[in-house]
Amino acid sequence: MVEILPAILENSFDAIQQKVNRLKDVAKFAQIDIADGTFVQEKTWDDPDQLGKLENGIQFDMHLMIDRPEQWIQDCNSKPVFRFTFHHEATYDVLRTIKIIKDLEKEVAIAINLETPVNVLYDILNQIDMVLMMAIVPGGQGREFDPIVIDKVKELREHDENIKIGIDGGVTPIVSKSLIDAGANVLISGSYLFSQDDIGSAIEKLKS
Repeated sequence: MVEILPAILENSFDAIQQKVNRLKDVAKFAQIDIADGTFVQEKTWDDPDQLGKLENGIQFDMHLMIDRPEQWIQDCNSKPVFRFTFHHEATYDVLRTIKIIKDLEKEVAIAINLETPVNVLYDILNQIDMVLMMAIVPGGQGREFDPIVIDKVKELREHDENIKIGIDGGVTPIVSKSLIDAGANVLISGSYLFSQDDIGSAIEKLKS
């Protein structure tokens, strides 16, 4: 079964709220991106105290495009958050960061950038819930999908038939079938989904 997560990357809480409102009765899960202007060039909304105001039945994966994410996780721990995604390249202690998240009884996902080989995660796959592969340089929306990620998905799926594999960046119906055929089972899309008048129909297009 393929999951679709709408991705929300915005500079203000009001803009996030507007997108969350569009997802009501359409999606049960969504991803909120936080960028710090250090790990990635862009800087986004980053006030986790406001997360509790987003309670409308949607649960959130907090995608931390942040240097030293372990310093943010506790602050971002809120009722509507079900998973934390942090970048393998952004922390000095991956195992400690995993433990911090697990101690909060949340799901753990680790993201890897395009240049990072999938085998860096092989020894810890049994400790995490999902691998998120970036298909663009992280930090912005509307960037072009890099097909190299398809081979990375195939490689990881051949190594582990059970791990959940997510793809983030440039995901549209043009590339979704190739990703699913390669073994991806979570597709994360921002620009494409929110550019559509009917987000529900757009989600079904990604699945098919």
